Amino acid sequence: MELIEGRDTKENWKLPKNVRQMGEPGSGTKILIEDYVYTYLQQMAQNNLTCIKTAVLAGRTEKDSAVYIEGAIEIDMGQEVKEWFSHEHWRDIFQDIRSWFEGLEVVGWYMANPGFPPVLSEDLKNLHMRNFSGNTHVFFQTDVLDHEEVFYMRGEKGLAPVCGYYIYYEKNGRMQEYMSHRKGGIGIEPEGVMKDRAAARFRNVMQEKKEQSAQKKMLAFLYTSCMFLVLVILVIGVTLVNNYDRMASMENAIHQISENLETGTESMEEAMEEENRQAQTELAEAASSQEGAPADNGAEEAGSDPPEEEPSEPVEEETQQPEEGAAPADEADAESSQESDAETADGASEPESGEEVQEVLSQAVKEPDRYEVKVGDTLLSICRARYGTDDMLDRICEVNELEDGNVIYVGEIILLP
Repeated sequence: MELIEGRDTKENWKLPKNVRQMGEPGSGTKILIEDYVYTYLQQMAQNNLTCIKTAVLAGRTEKDSAVYIEGAIEIDMGQEVKEWFSHEHWRDIFQDIRSWFEGLEVVGWYMANPGFPPVLSEDLKNLHMRNFSGNTHVFFQTDVLDHEEVFYMRGEKGLAPVCGYYIYYEKNGRMQEYMSHRKGGIGIEPEGVMKDRAAARFRNVMQEKKEQSAQKKMLAFLYTSCMFLVLVILVIGVTLVNNYDRMASMENAIHQISENLETGTESMEEAMEEENRQAQTELAEAASSQEGAPADNGAEEAGSDPPEEEPSEPVEEETQQPEEGAAPADEADAESSQESDAETADGASEPESGEEVQEVLSQAVKEPDRYEVKVGDTLLSICRARYGTDDMLDRICEVNELEDGNVIYVGEIILLP
């Protein structure tokens, strides 16, 4: 039952929020030392670099899952390792724990030997095994000159170094009071007067992490943007290469269509000119035929007059009846004069009828153009575009029977004379 509860507690254990990792802690029991305790141990070792400094670590444990070091009590046990942790030393240790760290228990000890690397000698190993028999008791050894430090903890093969640990941050009032007492009331900032050094250090660490995170995000964004641009360029290049032939064929087709349009326009213009020439030729032939008709009739009448005078033989009858033939002669003269007058009138009127025919035919050729009104057109703009002047405006209104020249509609068909 105890094993099951211990395993569940170890699996559900979580680190505090404000933590800095030192080294690479394994999957076993975690070691967490409070920032003020860690700072006090470093200061204690640096105050005197000519002798060994020792201290007892106070804190609490959580069933083989974690060891929290919340206090440190400095103990001057001399320079002989064999004389350490005597009964007098333990009496003073427990008295200081009751005075400064009530409720905490001994979780290990600390030793600083400046100038000597942290090596676990046989004497130190036996000293720890003899005075700290628990599996969660730790041994913290440092060399402040070379900045080397190692935590030791009991394992399957005895006391062995731990690969890493954690420094956590919180407002440890009891440790601050103890540090102030050891330094005669100085060395710890009064609360409310100066900023908390641990909080400041934590803020600096968090700021560095934020800056690193922002830099990583920016680099990731730039990398993503560059990759996207490269992909876009590749897609555009592949598309251009694949569509090059299509673009070339399309260009040739457009060129042929434009040439065909130009050829068709020229042929249409030539056909219209040919039709105009034919129409003018037909009109000229018609006019000449109309003008030649009266001359032929006059010639026929002139040629027909002499046969009427052939009966000249019966002279006796005319002489015998002079009174009766006088009147018919006069009538014949009158009739001939009337016929000559009619011929003259016909001859005079023939040219007039030919000119009228010419005018009618020319007007038939020059029929008004049809124009579809577009958006923005006015009668005045159409007149200016067509004739280059405003004089034909009234004529356009007259041809299209427009009472108001300012009112035209989009899509309306008007005639342009």
